[in-house]
Amino acid sequence: MSRLTQRPVWSVVLLAVAAALLVWLLAVPLAHVELDVQGSAVGPVAVAVSAALAVLLAWPVRTLLAGRTRAVPAWRVTCGVVLLLSLVAPLGADGAGARAVLVAMHVVVGAVVVVGLEPRRAGEARASGRAVRRSARRSGAASAPTRVG
Repeated sequence: MSRLTQRPVWSVVLLAVAAALLVWLLAVPLAHVELDVQGSAVGPVAVAVSAALAVLLAWPVRTLLAGRTRAVPAWRVTCGVVLLLSLVAPLGADGAGARAVLVAMHVVVGAVVVVGLEPRRAGEARASGRAVRRSARRSGAASAPTRVG
């Protein structure tokens, strides 16, 4: 069982927010990129909220796919399509530097979502939980006292 199997969704949210804010921090205050989209500055609050929403909106999709036979390929295709569609938004950024930073943020958050919420990891957690419960029932049944006639 991998360590990712037990990762709760809130930790994926935090990781996505942290990753997006790291890109913002490297680009805006340190590299002095003006991160403007259609005349409005993109600040750290907007970055954090957008990253958190991306994970929270992906979560129910992952949950729906988790029980399916081909959940992982379906998840990856779905994430890829959503990521490609999300890359339209940075096209409205003012300047090539801002576009590059916004594309980087989308890709980083997308990678966190794909890996952090992958249905196989969620399914493995449920399967291992069931296996532990079955094992406990078997061992409990085996150790139960038997009646002698």
